[in-house]
Amino acid sequence: MGDELPWWVGFLVEWVGHAYVWTALLNHAYGRPLPKWFLKPLRLLVGVVIAAFPAVLLLEPIALPRLAYLAVCLFFGAAVFPAVTLYRLFRPRPAELVAEASATLDVRAELGPAVVGDGKWKSLARLPLNDIYRVEFTDWTLAVPDLPREWEGLTILLLSDLHFHGTPSWAFYERVLAEARRRWPVPDLVCLAGDYVDTDTHHAWIGPLLGGLTAVEGKYAILGNHDEHHHPHRVRAELEAAGYVVVSNTWREVTVRGVRTVLVGHEGPWFRPPPDLSAAPAGLFRWCLSHSPDNIPWGRENGVRLMLCGHVHGGQIRLPLIGSIFVPSVYGRRFDMGVFGGGGMVVAVGRGMSGKEPLRFRCRPQVVRLTLTTGRGL
Repeated sequence: MGDELPWWVGFLVEWVGHAYVWTALLNHAYGRPLPKWFLKPLRLLVGVVIAAFPAVLLLEPIALPRLAYLAVCLFFGAAVFPAVTLYRLFRPRPAELVAEASATLDVRAELGPAVVGDGKWKSLARLPLNDIYRVEFTDWTLAVPDLPREWEGLTILLLSDLHFHGTPSWAFYERVLAEARRRWPVPDLVCLAGDYVDTDTHHAWIGPLLGGLTAVEGKYAILGNHDEHHHPHRVRAELEAAGYVVVSNTWREVTVRGVRTVLVGHEGPWFRPPPDLSAAPAGLFRWCLSHSPDNIPWGRENGVRLMLCGHVHGGQIRLPLIGSIFVPSVYGRRFDMGVFGGGGMVVAVGRGMSGKEPLRFRCRPQVVRLTLTTGRGL
């Protein structure tokens, strides 16, 4: 009897399982093209349900359903959640990630209060330990299946999730993009993976801030789910005026280093229908800008070899050991950030530069440069 765990330990494990189940449901919902009027109350409701778990103990009149639910919570809290967490902690580095390096720029330390701006949620940006202004510049060297020999050493600047809405300020983005140009003056390609604006008045930031990025072979862009709510036709027009080819939710043949390839844009599930590749030339290297990593299975089914994503922000809040919690994906935390391989495709998921809620904990904003290799001789 002396070796029995206190009752409250089991209760806490059940509470963790309860939170795990409801957070998984919320993540899944946010990965679907559901209306904002439904998702916002749902997020509040899930928070209340998670916090109210102790009330389950008061449901004595319906003891059997209560005990069944507690058993489910115990299973997820004692088995599923620890197993997933351990796998995420110790999963091997993907073979497709040949090399990785990063450096951090603390923009607030340089610019001071000028980085805060006047956005709706500017109070969040001032919270202690908020990483929203500590930007990580990441270099990934990727071995890509079937990469054309002419693309050996090709560099791609990947940006996503800028979320212009006033906070961070114009000065913040100006400094970050200037640093990107200093570190990587003229990449072969510049690729933008969506979510540019969170108001109807910040379209004017797109051209002056993003137009200054240059590339040897071309600049390409798609839209994200937030852009859908703020006059997407205006977003596309601003990007085009800034020198970007807006691929949208389709495919086009592009020539890079003299090699014909098929570039796919995937803005789904928010913009429909999904890309139809039935008329795309066979035998050409296929690469894809996909706002959400939820389109990874689609990419594998359609012969895509390289997919560049954003959307999930790394979860924005990452706890020690546990990592991300709320990730707007039908796959939950599975593809929250980093490099993923397998199935004949390599995927790069950037954490993005900002978010509608300017709050990040242990999850810095990220600008990514990719260097591609055939992997031959490795």
